[in-house]
Amino acid sequence: MKNVPNKPQSETGSNASEGDVRAALDRMLSHPEFRASQRRREFLNFVVEEALAGRGSALKGFTIAQAVFGRDEGFDPKTDPVVRLEARRLRQDLDSYYVGPGAADPVRFVIPKGGYAPWFEVRPPVPPPETAPDSPGERTDAPPQAQKRGTGRKTAVIATGVAGFAFLALALLSLSWSADVLVEERAAADYPHVAILPFEALESSPTTRTLSMGLSSELVLKLRGFSNLRLFAPATADDLNSNLPLLDGDPVPSYVVRGTVETEGDHVLVYVQLLFSETDEVVWADAYDADLAPVSLVALRDTISSGIATALGQPYGPLSDDVQLRASQSHPESLESYLCVLQAYTYRRSFEREAFEPVRDCLKAAVARSPDYADAWAMLGWLKLDAARYRFVPPDQVEAEYAGALEAAERAYRLAPDNIHAVKALSAVHHHVGNYAEGERFGRIAIDLNPHDPDTLAQVGWRLSVRGKYEEGGPLMEQAILRTIDPPGWYYHLPSLQNFMQGNFERALVQAEIAASKGTGFGQFLVAINSAVTGDADRAAEALKALSKVPSVAEDPADFMRRHGATEAIISAAMTRYREAHRLALGRDGAEPAIQRDE
Repeated sequence: MKNVPNKPQSETGSNASEGDVRAALDRMLSHPEFRASQRRREFLNFVVEEALAGRGSALKGFTIAQAVFGRDEGFDPKTDPVVRLEARRLRQDLDSYYVGPGAADPVRFVIPKGGYAPWFEVRPPVPPPETAPDSPGERTDAPPQAQKRGTGRKTAVIATGVAGFAFLALALLSLSWSADVLVEERAAADYPHVAILPFEALESSPTTRTLSMGLSSELVLKLRGFSNLRLFAPATADDLNSNLPLLDGDPVPSYVVRGTVETEGDHVLVYVQLLFSETDEVVWADAYDADLAPVSLVALRDTISSGIATALGQPYGPLSDDVQLRASQSHPESLESYLCVLQAYTYRRSFEREAFEPVRDCLKAAVARSPDYADAWAMLGWLKLDAARYRFVPPDQVEAEYAGALEAAERAYRLAPDNIHAVKALSAVHHHVGNYAEGERFGRIAIDLNPHDPDTLAQVGWRLSVRGKYEEGGPLMEQAILRTIDPPGWYYHLPSLQNFMQGNFERALVQAEIAASKGTGFGQFLVAINSAVTGDADRAAEALKALSKVPSVAEDPADFMRRHGATEAIISAAMTRYREAHRLALGRDGAEPAIQRDE
């Protein structure tokens, strides 16, 4: 059966005594592995107390915003989604706790979607774990690499104590979950379908078995932060055909994630694969080898599941690439709108002018075909923003494009306030029209929505850095680059500019060269200004020549930087070196480069 809360017998959803509820709340709030922030702990405590006092049905976002988040009478949930976002994160905190140390808790707190009044779910006692390990059995379907590593190896038995048995209780409880759990309902029918199978323990130690179950559950939670997936959690591989109708002729490409876990000594090895379900073709695979300690099982689970979720969900990752590849071979009509979004991300790797109009036209058709598709509206907002900031339209149309960008992004946000594409687009547009505070606010909301999306980290880090907030923006950019399988060139712009401003010119030049090699015009600008510092006339001349072919930057670099929100301090320093690059090139060739603009 599905794990669904009991039908409410009272306002609180059960006949649990007040003493049992308070004991469960105290136990959770004091547990070191309950990872909610202090504000979300206050959120939970407030709604539980209100429910116990008989006021649960009156709980509204406005009440919570004032009591917990310090908002005043002017609070508007349409422009400040703090309660809705924190409620979503609190639900994830509760899910994580109940698939971990709280698996055996006799009273569970459930905050149903669409409301804030908690239910108190009374759970039957969980039977104690078996002391004798089950036989691993004969495996015939494990990945070849995992089979080799699992043969003839000494099994490490880790003393896990109370924490280990709590995880084991989780594993046994999780085995009773229904195979037909649809993890996330989404309106759009044209997302790729992804089934997350329980990770398989290659040997029977309690640590390995419980970590394997915890990994699959945590991976599902983290992938829910990406709006471009439709997730399923079948209990076993045998349940795929009966519980995923997409495998029986659904034209949308579908995928399966499966993995194995084994321990040896003080290390744990997790092997994971992404397979195309129709052919079992391996689309992507990776291995995670990490130190293992009983006290760090939760941290280890979080680290590994975050790495897997980041690789699978990111817009420049293997799943998106494979969907586009298969669509180019056989274009399923139901996937057409989603493909426009993927094509928009491909265009946004280099912002090439010739790719702009086909992508923009595709998105216009997508929103006409699916007017409630928030992803397409968000990406259309980005394309309209590009039309204005890169001057892809005549000067008299620039302001209209900026206005259209804001209108499209706001429509996406109204359709789906929790949609990561919509929030990122709104952040970008506000920034580029000069509403820097709003751009930053929506950027932080985007990170709260999905801290595992490297593109979100890059977007926010870029905008913080270009406003001179290097201490906060720089680390976000570094994380984005590290977590992205193939980072676009523009990811390196602000790290290079930051190093330039801080006097780390050699490092800045390396990052500029990477950006330029990936086809960005502003990367050539960065190469030129850093070559001027190092006195490399040949490299400066080459960069200026390449830059002359990118008029959106070369015709007026200072204006280009202003259109992207750069501070005057950054613009002044960069333009000083830009003029030096021209003088170096002139001295080398005896003739000035084709395009030169002063500030």
